[in-house]
Amino acid sequence: MERDNRKDLIDKMFDAALKEKFSHLARRYDWGLLVEIWAEILKNGGVIKYFAKGEWEPKMTIDQALDRLDEYCDSVESLIQKRLDEGERREK
Repeated sequence: MERDNRKDLIDKMFDAALKEKFSHLARRYDWGLLVEIWAEILKNGGVIKYFAKGEWEPKMTIDQALDRLDEYCDSVESLIQKRLDEGERREK
C-alpha cells in the first residue's frame, strides 16, 4: 500500500512538473505550434515511449527525475525551434 501511495505521489508530481514546463513553453512560443508538436509527440509514442528508452528508471532520485524531465522539455523545445526555422526558410 505504501508503495502505491509513493507511486501516486510521484505520478502527480511528474504531471504537475510536466504541465508547468509546457505552460512555460506556451508562454514563450505560439500556443498553436506547441499543440502541433505535442500531437506529433503523442502520435510517436508520447512521453512514456521517451522515458521507456532507459531514460526513466524507477529507482532514480527526484532530482534525477527532474533532470530527465528538463532534458525531455529541452528536446521538445528543440523541435519547436526546428519547426520555426523550417517556417522561416519556407517564407524566404
